[in-house]
Amino acid sequence: MWKKFYKRMTAFALACAMSVMLAGCGNNDDKTKWQLGSAISEDELTEDAISDGSSPDDASPIDASSLDDCAYALPDPTSEEAIAEQERFHTYLMDNFKESVTSDTVTLHYTVANPADYDLEVPTATFGDADISEEAMAKDKQETVDEQAELESFDYDLLTGSQKYTYDVLKDYLALNLESYDYTYLYEPFAYTSGLQTNMPINMSEYKFYNEGDVQDYLALLGQMSDYYDAYLALEEKKIEKGTFMNDHSASEVVRQCKEFIQTPEENLLIATFEDKVRGVEGLSEEQIQDYITRNHDTVINSVIPCYEKVIDFFSIHEGDGTNDLGLAHLDHGTDYYAYLLKDKVGTDKTPEEVIDCLDNKISDVLNEYQTTALANYSAYEQYYNDASDDLYAGNDPLETINYFKDAFADKFPAMPDVHYKVENVHESLEDIVSPAFYVTTPIDAYTENSIYLNMGSDGAGNLWSTLAHEGIPGHMYQFTYYLNTKPEPIRALLNFNGYNEGWATYVEMMSYEMFQDYPDPCYADFERINNELNLLVSARVEIGVNYEGWDLEATQKYLADNGFNSDGAQSLMDYVIAEPVNYQMYVMGWLSFEELWDYAESALGNKFDEQAFHKVVLDAGPSQFYLIEKLVQQYVKDNL
Repeated sequence: MWKKFYKRMTAFALACAMSVMLAGCGNNDDKTKWQLGSAISEDELTEDAISDGSSPDDASPIDASSLDDCAYALPDPTSEEAIAEQERFHTYLMDNFKESVTSDTVTLHYTVANPADYDLEVPTATFGDADISEEAMAKDKQETVDEQAELESFDYDLLTGSQKYTYDVLKDYLALNLESYDYTYLYEPFAYTSGLQTNMPINMSEYKFYNEGDVQDYLALLGQMSDYYDAYLALEEKKIEKGTFMNDHSASEVVRQCKEFIQTPEENLLIATFEDKVRGVEGLSEEQIQDYITRNHDTVINSVIPCYEKVIDFFSIHEGDGTNDLGLAHLDHGTDYYAYLLKDKVGTDKTPEEVIDCLDNKISDVLNEYQTTALANYSAYEQYYNDASDDLYAGNDPLETINYFKDAFADKFPAMPDVHYKVENVHESLEDIVSPAFYVTTPIDAYTENSIYLNMGSDGAGNLWSTLAHEGIPGHMYQFTYYLNTKPEPIRALLNFNGYNEGWATYVEMMSYEMFQDYPDPCYADFERINNELNLLVSARVEIGVNYEGWDLEATQKYLADNGFNSDGAQSLMDYVIAEPVNYQMYVMGWLSFEELWDYAESALGNKFDEQAFHKVVLDAGPSQFYLIEKLVQQYVKDNL
């Protein structure tokens, strides 16, 4: 019930989102990409070199003119009627969780390690219902309408504060679910940085074998892969008919990625990673192990690889059939879709115009800081840009760095649960198609064992300091395990809020630079952070410029040049933001939303502001819409004035 609009189409995509936080993680890795040209002279660092964008007002951007009692903070009703309604609501949530999590094997496997503990009926191995006919979509849409009616049947005033928050999260989630059906043919399942063709290998290679049944399910799923991909290719056929098929660059990237995945069949990732996993299953004889190894080999060779060959053939044949060369703004209803994506993927209630203003103001602020810092420390500035500063991180042990962050940030964040974690390198077959790093989330009932993967074949892997802060502590791994340790309703694990997830990781990443102790000059930390911020901010500004304002290549180059940035990479950036609209906004507007909440709380409370207490409020909320989290922060302020 609680899958996104294409619940028939994206059973696997949902599991991808839950299990691997990678789509763009670490994409801001090139220190010089958007720097103000090369190192510039001291004379050039004047007010004339700075963007004309206006700075934001000092006043908080959050409207707190009325701090009426937040419903979540009121005492929980305790009448018999209230308790009965609270129990009914809990049952409703659990029933929906059980129905949704068992609708496909991948979602179930990545969400729950021990299905029996949740009284779940384990289905026969399946990727889920992939029927995307107009009739099936209409049925799904009606189910969403029915679900809205059922949710609204509860007496909101009788629920606990926690239940009211979950109610509000679900109410908005369903509303966006319903709206999404208007944009079915603008959705792209084969986006070249986060599509099925790259996420499937990762998720199947990470498919854990808790018992022999998991091995059997895994092999059955591999055998079904071709039929599952057919449903997505059918969608692509529809997109060609509707004039929304991807452009030639994206199609060629899909072909390249698929070819790389299958170029050495006998060394394929799904063959190379299988033996160690199956040998870890208790109770299997050597004969059984060898039989499973053989079956896996044959399934990969005879099913998976032909499936990818089919995808290669499809996108090779249809190169030239796409019209999306200039972004969503040039497609019918494209700007409406972009506005929808801001709400859905970022979780913001800001309009696109407000997002543009926010980005312009932040870029202006960071450029001003850049000038001020460089002028005050010009010799260090020259040294920074002349040095190979990425080498600063090369000798850092990843686990030692994460452990250092755990101690260094202890007074800023509530204590994380007692969990174990390891850092591993991605398989070499994935080095050219995945992000510099990613965190693999755990089942909700097995979050004590965690893994972070580094792509050492990626140029971005050199900046391990900020990367590990983003993926580990206090980033993804910390946030995810902290929230699960609060024992939220299981249904919350099935809801995707990438703006919260990536925004949090980016927010703490920016905090990490002040922690690095081994810079040749302390100002290096500021230069590193400023470059990282500019990389993201400018990319996000181009993203909305292309997809909402309709910028072409010339306009993109002009924006970069007018603001002092190197425009050589304009085409490459355009290619990316056309293929992945709103991806940068998840990171940037998510990060800025947390900053906005911080600024409001600190400004309102003054010396009463407590950093750890503030972070507890936003972390306890869990992944959700920022306009709902804002209510919690307003209540926190009111309680502490």
